Amino acid sequence: MARNKPSKNAPDPATPAAPAKPAREERPSRAWLRRAHFVAKLSRAWDNRFEAMARSGRIGRWYSAVGNEMTTVGSALLLEPNDALSTVHRDLGSVLATYLDVTRLAPTLFDPSERTAWDERRDDPKELVYRLCCQLLGRRDGFTQGVDRSFHYGQILPEHGVRHVGMISHLGSMLPVGAGLAMASTMDETKNLCLGFIGEGATSQGDFHETLNTVGVARLPYVLVVENNQYAFSTAIDEQFACRFLADRAAGYGIAGETIDGTDLFAVHDALSKAYERARSGRGATLIEAVLPRMRGHAEGDGSYELIPEDVRKAFLEKDPLPKLEAALVQRGVIDQARIDAVQSAVVAIVEEALERALACPEPDLSNATRPMFAPGDAADGEARQFRVEAGRGERSALWKPDWTPASDGVETTYLDGIRRAIHEEMLRDRGVMVMGQDVAQFGGAFRATKGLFDEFGRLRVFNTPLQESGTIGMALGLALSGKRPIVEMQFADFVSCGFNQIVNNLAKTYYRWKGAVPVVIRLPYGGGVGAGPFHSQSPEAWFTHTPGLVVAAPSTAADAYGMLKRAIRDDNPVIFLEHRFLYRREKDVLPTGDEYTVALGKARVLREGNEAGVTILTWGWCVGESLAAAEELAKEGVAVEVVDLRTLAPLDEDTIFASVRKTGKVLVVHEATMSGGFGAELVARIADRCFEQLDGPVRRVAYPDRAAPYNKKLEATLLPDRARVIDALRKLARY
Repeated sequence: MARNKPSKNAPDPATPAAPAKPAREERPSRAWLRRAHFVAKLSRAWDNRFEAMARSGRIGRWYSAVGNEMTTVGSALLLEPNDALSTVHRDLGSVLATYLDVTRLAPTLFDPSERTAWDERRDDPKELVYRLCCQLLGRRDGFTQGVDRSFHYGQILPEHGVRHVGMISHLGSMLPVGAGLAMASTMDETKNLCLGFIGEGATSQGDFHETLNTVGVARLPYVLVVENNQYAFSTAIDEQFACRFLADRAAGYGIAGETIDGTDLFAVHDALSKAYERARSGRGATLIEAVLPRMRGHAEGDGSYELIPEDVRKAFLEKDPLPKLEAALVQRGVIDQARIDAVQSAVVAIVEEALERALACPEPDLSNATRPMFAPGDAADGEARQFRVEAGRGERSALWKPDWTPASDGVETTYLDGIRRAIHEEMLRDRGVMVMGQDVAQFGGAFRATKGLFDEFGRLRVFNTPLQESGTIGMALGLALSGKRPIVEMQFADFVSCGFNQIVNNLAKTYYRWKGAVPVVIRLPYGGGVGAGPFHSQSPEAWFTHTPGLVVAAPSTAADAYGMLKRAIRDDNPVIFLEHRFLYRREKDVLPTGDEYTVALGKARVLREGNEAGVTILTWGWCVGESLAAAEELAKEGVAVEVVDLRTLAPLDEDTIFASVRKTGKVLVVHEATMSGGFGAELVARIADRCFEQLDGPVRRVAYPDRAAPYNKKLEATLLPDRARVIDALRKLARY
C-alpha cells in the first residue's frame, strides 16, 4: 500500500500560506483603524507583562496571543451590540475589543467624535481591565472569584451589549455552544450573530464537524474564525489534516469559506465584513481560516516552541503583525511615530495600573470553594439540605398519600402522555421553551413524545437536529445562556454517551464557574424489559449522579412524569430526565386538572408505610412497581415493608431516606442499573455513615448483574431485578 504523500499545507516560511485576495474599494475608517491599533497594542502589552510574570513564577501558565492580534481585534471590532462572542485561550484581543470603551480608557488619544453609541452602554473600562487582571491571577474580584482559570468564564450582560461565552479546556466543545447563541438570535428575529474562535488543532474534533453541519443546514448567523498558527501544541499541520486549506471544508457543509492572511488587518476587515453581512442578511454561516505565525509556544515556558525548526521559527517571528500594521498606518497617514509612542506608553501604564491593583486584591474567601453548584430553585434547595449539619434524628416526612386529588371526571393518562402534556403546556406558558433532537418535529420523536408540537409551534421551537448528540447538547447550552429553555430528546439514553463531555464538563459546571444559569432538560428514554439489546437498554443514572451540578430525575408514575418534567423545564439548572420506556404506555394515572400542578425536584416520597419491625426499600423508576408488588407479598407473611420512591437521585432527599432507615432498621436498595458502581452503592455508603447505629442488619442490594442486556426477551428476563428477586431478598433480610 502506498504511503500518503506529505500534505501541501505543511509550514513553509518561504511560501505564502494563503492566496492573495483582491482589495475592495471600501476600506476601514481612520477612527476604526486607530481603535484597532490601540487595542492590538494593549493586547500585546498585556501579553508581554504576563509572559514575564509566568517566567518569574509569579503566575502559573500563560497562553500567549502574540501574533494573533490582527485577527482577534479586527474581527471583534466589527461586532455590534449583543452579537455573541465565543473565545478560547489566545483571544485576548477580541475580549478587549468587545468589552472596552477605549475613548474613556485613554481619553487623550481619541477624539470625542470617535465615541460610539455602544461605548455609551459599556461599563467602566478601567474596572473591566482590573477585573480581567484579577481573573487571570485567580483573585477575589475576578469574574469567577478564583474558581476557574484565565479565560474560562463568560459575561452575559445585554444591558452593556455583551454576550461573551468563554472556554473550557476541551476546546472544541465551545463550537456548538456558539451555534446555540446564533440560533437564539434567529429565534428572537434579531440581526445579531455569533463570532467564534478556534485553533486549527480543534478542527479535528467531532464538535467542529457537527457544528458546521448544523449551522449549514439551519443557515444560522455564525462566523467561525480558525486561528491557524500551523502548530497544535507541537504538532505541525501536515500531521493534523490533509486538505490544502481548512476553509475548503466549508463547501462540504454548504457554507461560505475563505482563507486569509491573519496578520493583515485590512484582509481581516474585508473578510469579516462580508461574513457578517452574509450572516445578518440570513444567508448563513462562514468559515474563515486566518493563517498566522506561531510566535510563542503552547504555553509560556513549556518547551514546545523549541520543537519547531529554527528556520521556521525565525520566519514566523519576522511576520510579527504589529510592526506590519504600524508601517501600513504610517504610510496611509492614519498615525505617526508620535502617536505610536504615545499609545505604547498609555497601554503599558494601563496594564501596570490594573496589575498593581489586582496584585493587591485579596485572595478569594475560602468559602468560595463550596459555593453552590446549582442556580436558585429546587436543586439548590436540595443541595443546601445535603450540606446541612445533621442534628438528631431529623423530621419525619409525610406518610404516603397522593400529592394531588384527581378530578372526579378526570381521564386516565399514560406516562408518555403525561410527558407530552407537560411539554405542550410549558411551551404555551413560556415562549422560550423549545424542543430539539433527532426526528422530534414532523415525526414526533422516536416514541411520539413530541407528536403534534411541530404543527403548533413551528421549526424554530421544535427543531430537528442532524444525527448528533454532542453538537445538539452544546447548542442547547448556548440557547440556555441566551435565555431559552431547550428540551433535548435523546432517542435512547444509551446514545447520550456521545454527548457526555458537553453534559459533565460544560452544562454541569457553568453555574459554579461564572453563575451562568443553564435551564436545559435532557430527556433520556432508558431501561430494559423490552428486548432491545445491549445498546438500547442501559440505565445510565450513575454516569451523571457522580457529577456535581446535574439534577438527575427518574419518575416512576405518570403523575410524577408530568409534574416533575414541568418543574424540570422551569428550573434554571441542567436536568437529566430519565424516562423508563417500559412504563411509557403501561403506567397510568388520572392527572390533575389545570396546568399549574408540578412536583418538586429533590423530594422523595414514601409510597407504602412500614414499621419498626419491617424493612425499607429504596428504589426508583421501573423497580418501584416491582418493589410495591413485593411489599404486598411480604405483608401476607407479616412483614411491613416501607417503599420509598426516590424520584430524584441528585440532589438526594436524605431527610426522607434517613428517617425511613432509622424507623425500620433494615434497608434493601433496588435498582435496574448494574450492581458495580450503581447509584445504590452510594446510598449504602451514606446510610452506613449516617445511620449505622440504627441498623439492625446489613444494607443489601438487588440490581442487574454486571452484564450487558441481551436482545432475546427470555434471556433478558433472567437478569432483571424483578419482584421475585426482591421478594427473596426481603425474606432473607427480614429474618436477619
